[in-house]
Amino acid sequence: MSWQDVYLLLALASARWVDHRGPFIGHGTFNGGAVLRASSILSPRYKILAVLQMAGYVFALLRHPNYGPYVMLESFELAEDASETVSSFISDLESGEKALLSEHRAARLVQRSTQDSRWLMLWAALRQYPENEHRLLIVQRAFDLLDDTHGWRYAEAFYRAAIQYLGNRPQTILANQVLTQWPGDDCPEFTGTIDIKRCEELCSNLVAADFGQEADILMASIRRHANAETVREAIALASSALLYSSAFDAHAVTGVHSVLDLVDDSRCPSNIRHLAWVIGLSSSRTRRQKQDRARWTSREAKLGPRAQIGLDHVIDCVMHDPSGQEGAARAQQFLLSGGDPEQLAGVLMEISLTTSEPFDAIHNVKMLWGLLNQTRKSLWPERSWIHLSAGARVVAMSVNPSGLREDIDEQWRQVLFDV
Repeated sequence: MSWQDVYLLLALASARWVDHRGPFIGHGTFNGGAVLRASSILSPRYKILAVLQMAGYVFALLRHPNYGPYVMLESFELAEDASETVSSFISDLESGEKALLSEHRAARLVQRSTQDSRWLMLWAALRQYPENEHRLLIVQRAFDLLDDTHGWRYAEAFYRAAIQYLGNRPQTILANQVLTQWPGDDCPEFTGTIDIKRCEELCSNLVAADFGQEADILMASIRRHANAETVREAIALASSALLYSSAFDAHAVTGVHSVLDLVDDSRCPSNIRHLAWVIGLSSSRTRRQKQDRARWTSREAKLGPRAQIGLDHVIDCVMHDPSGQEGAARAQQFLLSGGDPEQLAGVLMEISLTTSEPFDAIHNVKMLWGLLNQTRKSLWPERSWIHLSAGARVVAMSVNPSGLREDIDEQWRQVLFDV
């Protein structure tokens, strides 16, 4: 069985066990697609540990008291044509009162057109992103997993689980407010260059702004003809600055990365990218952190001479610094002195996998993969260090001195012995 098959199997197990009336506890299991991608930079032994941690996470959710088997009522008949299904899909889903109808519509949509249904589902999910990043993540990461595992024959199960989540107390107030001020489907243009001065100013303004102003700031910048590279870089840097300074967590920054993936996707319809350009920093987790600025830490790392340091030094700092500040500073020094971002991301993933419970391990691995991608995509290398430096801080703060959970450690050792 391939790695792709294992991750697909775990996601399908989660989808099968969704409790229709309870909260969708298993939303994180679809993020196995991100873990699958992240494990591409890991050695075989750590690929094994990553999938064991993922399995531990899924099995814990399957045993959760709010989680249970559910089978969609097959006797339900849709008496509408395809155009009516599409035109009524968003409004009925967002009413919060037609979950079963929406679930059947989603199943019908994916049977008729994979691509059309994909964009409709993403539009519905993005509109709910400000209320909860999971609303977008469950849909987009499910699609990533289906792409990477060639698993689209199972798409209906994924769609149904996602609809049950999106249809549970949907909230689109902020997205509707933004769209009122930001009508149309225009997007900034990619030109291949970045305006460093404008990017720095925009990033600072986004971090300093009170919650609720971020979309206004981005709209104003785009209306003043800031190009796509400049705006995108500022959003990515601002999200990592929040991760570095505040309790903005691994999941929150992964949500921003998910929005940035939409603006990067040339296949994505313009209406989705239009909203994505201005809504990435408008999540509920951003609000919580900006309300607690008194507890933020300084982003000014105390560095000595920019001498090159090895990964062993970074690892030691991350493993023995619960505050995360020293680990972040050493990661910054490693990168600014010419260190390889992929190597750094890889060792940070290994630390997370070997020192954290499944929940933190999986979320940190996904976060680090996203931060590595932002580093790779950056057009401002002098500032791109902040992505993985912030990631090092989060990993250091989540290190569990007792190491791996005993059952996973035993399974890992047994698999390595058998291999």
